Amino acid sequence: MQGLMAEDLLNLTNAGGLKTQGEQSIFQIALPNSNDLNKYKWSLVKQNDKSGLQPFFTTDAYPSFALGQEPYIFFTTTNDDQVTQLVKLNTDNQELTVLHKFKNQNLMVQKVLDSNRLLLSGDAFLVKSDPDFPWHEVTEIPYWSNDEGKVNGKRHQLFIFDLKDKKLQSLVPKDFDVSNFWYQDNRLFLTGAQYSDCRPFQGGLYKYDFADKNLQELLKPNNWSIAAVAVLNNELYVVASGNKKYGIEENPNFYRLTKDNNEMQLVQEWDHNLYNIVTHDMEVVPGNTTFVHENKLYFVSTVAAHNEIYSFDGKQVELVGKWDGAIASLAFQGEKLQFIANSPKSPQQLYQLEKDGKVKQLSHFNEFLKDRYVAEPQKINYKDHNGNNRYGWVLYPNNYEKGKHYPAILEIHGGPRATYGTGFFHEMQMLANAGYFVFFTNIFGSEGWGDEYGDLRGKYGTIDYDDLMLFTDEILKQIPAIDEKRLGVAGGSYGGFMTNWIIGHTHRFSAAVSMRSIASWTAMFISDIGPEFVDDQMATDTLHSDDIDKLWFHSPLRYVNNVTTPTLFLHSDHDYRCPIPDAYQMFQALKLRGVPTKLVVFHGSNHDLSRNGTPNRRIKRLEETLQWFDKYLK
Repeated sequence: MQGLMAEDLLNLTNAGGLKTQGEQSIFQIALPNSNDLNKYKWSLVKQNDKSGLQPFFTTDAYPSFALGQEPYIFFTTTNDDQVTQLVKLNTDNQELTVLHKFKNQNLMVQKVLDSNRLLLSGDAFLVKSDPDFPWHEVTEIPYWSNDEGKVNGKRHQLFIFDLKDKKLQSLVPKDFDVSNFWYQDNRLFLTGAQYSDCRPFQGGLYKYDFADKNLQELLKPNNWSIAAVAVLNNELYVVASGNKKYGIEENPNFYRLTKDNNEMQLVQEWDHNLYNIVTHDMEVVPGNTTFVHENKLYFVSTVAAHNEIYSFDGKQVELVGKWDGAIASLAFQGEKLQFIANSPKSPQQLYQLEKDGKVKQLSHFNEFLKDRYVAEPQKINYKDHNGNNRYGWVLYPNNYEKGKHYPAILEIHGGPRATYGTGFFHEMQMLANAGYFVFFTNIFGSEGWGDEYGDLRGKYGTIDYDDLMLFTDEILKQIPAIDEKRLGVAGGSYGGFMTNWIIGHTHRFSAAVSMRSIASWTAMFISDIGPEFVDDQMATDTLHSDDIDKLWFHSPLRYVNNVTTPTLFLHSDHDYRCPIPDAYQMFQALKLRGVPTKLVVFHGSNHDLSRNGTPNRRIKRLEETLQWFDKYLK
């Protein structure tokens, strides 16, 4: 049976953005644009019990949309010239009315407040920005952001647009940066902060009063990392972490915010996150998985290596359902809970959780996969560095034959507080189709097993490395068909850090592919999250003490004299999460030492290239990966 190749990306439908309008659901799908592989073709799709699934509008730009009075929706698209078009669309007859055009604000419609007003999000600028000007000045931190580029003097804000007088009004002061918001029953809560030099890592919590147009501070900045806000039975609840015990990656708890003095009263401890963190490479369409329905807060948590849906009623958290994959969107259609998620056999589909707990599949995208070899993850048990029972998975190569020997590739996820699961992963399926065993696991530092297991601060490259080697040992022991002399290793972000670390500490791998990686923790300070992330994750205090030796000890670049493994580096020049100087340093260090190496730079892409980059760049990344492994492992 034919398996998956890199170019099959052109046929894979991505879905997300699920919202409901009465007894009808509306969501977005994206496919690579066959006329321009630098873009996607976007469609809006509606679903109901009567007519099933119906695509009803297609566009070349991402359509952010909000639901109006049925059958109308409002959406915005922004073209290459940074002109945002606000449109009203009838979902029944596709009648389209252009309401307004905006310039250079990247506006997205978020909510329909009433018949005359829309809530929009977008950009505001304290200083004029001209990308064609021969220089720019930097006076703030952060000065760049992974998905945006230069952000000095730029603020994310919320606006009300009046459909009658065509006026756009910001809801916050001009120097206020909004990081998140929650709108519920004519109440608007938001997180963010005013700043002029350095943006606070943790924004404050604010309530916007639509009547007097005031912004009321409920919680000050730099105290809480806020994951969700909900009003339940007229009480305000905040899901947040104080980041005191486990650092900036600490999982949140459930609190009630008192009305009299804004005190955070603990309601329930919660040792998981409030979103999906099961990693995969099909994340083109964004979505929401946290909302209030009938006085309950619904949300998704990553537990072990899968997703679970929960509700919180103000007193306790209750399990609603489990899913063996990554949930991208969640919403109620009437009383029916629907979600968009991937599965071991397919990228995102629309599903419905039935009353008996069973799950019904409502969409059937990517049907061509039924005629392709899609390897099913096989569970492998092993002992970690503490002797505790752990598990990972292996994908068998296409057309596997007993008695033959095959090369194998260890894949390492990012984060480190991310998680591998069994959901569809195109890159891994491509490698399995090409004749490789692919094995992967969730080592110490991964998400899904609580803060204690996920706390890798100050230990990068030590016990996490030990766990990977123990897992590799067990893979070779349990699967004698793997040729131990033809092992490869690959990973991105933290997985790229570990790949760089591994090639400097062992020669057991005959080829490596290091993607969007970290080479030096001192260089990592220029990341868009560097000022908070580096000291937190390295357990250092570089502003007040001399911890350079510790940063250097945990830096893969320190160990380049040990490297003999042929290594491919893949990096995007607009990656401001793990900036590209690290890739240049590793490449140059290996090249000067005579180690076979290559660097591929993806122009105009950022840290998220593998998940939601342009189709042509994503295909090139996959092709380069496979060609490198084929060259040194076959």
